[in-house]
Amino acid sequence: MPGDFALGEILVIASGCTDKTEEVVRKISHRDRRVKLISEKSKRGKASAINLILRETDGDILVLTDADVLPSSRSLSELVKSFRDETVGAVGGRPIPADDRNTFWGFLAHLIWTRMQDELLTTETQQGIFFQLSGYLCAINAQLIHQIPKTTIAEDKYIGQAILRQRYKVLYEPKAVVYIHGPKSLRDFFTQRVRVLTGHWQVKKWFKMKEISTSSFTRTFPALIHNVNFLRPKEIIWAALAGILEGAASLLAAYNFMTGRIPFNWREVPTTKPIRTYDDDAEVS
Repeated sequence: MPGDFALGEILVIASGCTDKTEEVVRKISHRDRRVKLISEKSKRGKASAINLILRETDGDILVLTDADVLPSSRSLSELVKSFRDETVGAVGGRPIPADDRNTFWGFLAHLIWTRMQDELLTTETQQGIFFQLSGYLCAINAQLIHQIPKTTIAEDKYIGQAILRQRYKVLYEPKAVVYIHGPKSLRDFFTQRVRVLTGHWQVKKWFKMKEISTSSFTRTFPALIHNVNFLRPKEIIWAALAGILEGAASLLAAYNFMTGRIPFNWREVPTTKPIRTYDDDAEVS
């Protein structure tokens, strides 16, 4: 951490846990008083967990992350250093899949996160219109957001847009890497992507937005073309299949939104949960 920032507390929201999470957190909290457990008897969705954190936190800067990801050792410092500028209201990290690029699902995860979204978000940052924080890892000025709608699915996009509209800067910090896993089955892909894209529909409605770049065909298609190696036939076929799957997910998300099927208390995506060790010094491309 930069010398002018201090880690004040670590809040762990255990929402309807059936494993040993709460037991482990309690043991750690006995050794480190900064660690605090907040327990929900039943699973109420991520927005509920974030609202609990917003009510309980005493810090000036709030870093949000998920339980099934692994930030690099330098990510926290990279996130918070931007808050030396008092006009900064939020900073988003960069998700990097840990999946094997030589499999279809690994290729798809890297195509979405390592290539396309990084290109789109970098462009938005340069244009001064970036707001798409990553729910995997982001930091916000805790004084700017006090509560979010309990049915919010894309809580990261909601928070980023709400802060941007208060005339604070929202930044993308690609050095704040967080390692993730993409889905590895059709069922899990559609569960995750339809949920995410339904959340985009919510945010567009609430903030009267025409589009969100990472779910807009006119923005994602050029990024897809830029990031596919047309000298590799296998990559062309996989990219075409990825486009078909994403298109189908977009149609299902639109249907969900129009019929009021909002999966705010979503089903787990099991194939995104493996535990691995990552190399912080690995090259990011």
